[in-house]
Amino acid sequence: MATHRSSMSQLALASSLLLLLLLQSASAGVDVKALCAKTPHPIFCTTTLTADKDTLSAKDVHALAEIAIQTAARLGAAVGNYARRQMDLVKDDNVLWQCLDECAHDVEDAVSHLDDAEGEVDDKHFNEVAAYLKLSEEDTWSCDETCRDTPPSPTKTNVLAKNNDFEKMMNVTNALIKLSCPGFAKPVTDMPDMLPLHKPPMVLPHKP
Repeated sequence: MATHRSSMSQLALASSLLLLLLLQSASAGVDVKALCAKTPHPIFCTTTLTADKDTLSAKDVHALAEIAIQTAARLGAAVGNYARRQMDLVKDDNVLWQCLDECAHDVEDAVSHLDDAEGEVDDKHFNEVAAYLKLSEEDTWSCDETCRDTPPSPTKTNVLAKNNDFEKMMNVTNALIKLSCPGFAKPVTDMPDMLPLHKPPMVLPHKP
């Protein structure tokens, strides 16, 4: 009888250990550091994505790429919001105002394409976002270019720093999408016009 109870106890213990191992395996998240090491900005990628609580529940690179898209959208929105707020404060500085306006316009355009994929990131959306990011990398527009001739100021420094983080996150997102969907480079038909058009310089009337 004692032997039977001992066998039952051992079986119960073995079952419990097996269940624990299965639960641990199921709850194991993606290796963020290892995946970020394959992006252009490993440290920035790791620091930024691990700060998002949703990363803890990411099971694979596809889920991490989706979080990266959402993170890039948030960082881009922060750039646009900052630039728009500062525009109200520098109305008398035509050069800085134009720098902020064009930077905000370009960033907001990019964010609009990232937002299209939030909450519904299937392979088609991955391809669309990846195609947009690839074109963005190859195009020459950037806040640095827009504000190149703008005299130094704390506002210019801040907006360029925020934009730099946004561009890094775009590159990280592109890299993670490539890892998640190796076939993303296939042409996507009926793509909308995605890149911001280069606008002629806006000349504001000088106040009397």
